[in-house]
Amino acid sequence: MRATTVTTAATNGRHKRPRGRQQMDLFDSARPKADGAPLWPELPERARSALTELMARLILAHAATAVPLPAKEAGDDL
Repeated sequence: MRATTVTTAATNGRHKRPRGRQQMDLFDSARPKADGAPLWPELPERARSALTELMARLILAHAATAVPLPAKEAGDDL
């Protein structure tokens, strides 16, 4: 009988991402400006407040539509 090897994207390396920062830190004042964009502390208070509110609304809207994970049963701990 011949053994069959299944190659997936995860095993053949196509999905390997370079290590490093996964997410930019919006509040890091030490990082260089990107394309002339102001740093977070340099934004006017009104702009920071508006952006914070928009991000909160976006996160809450996403959470409301996200599919919940199935409940884990006690027997799954083994």
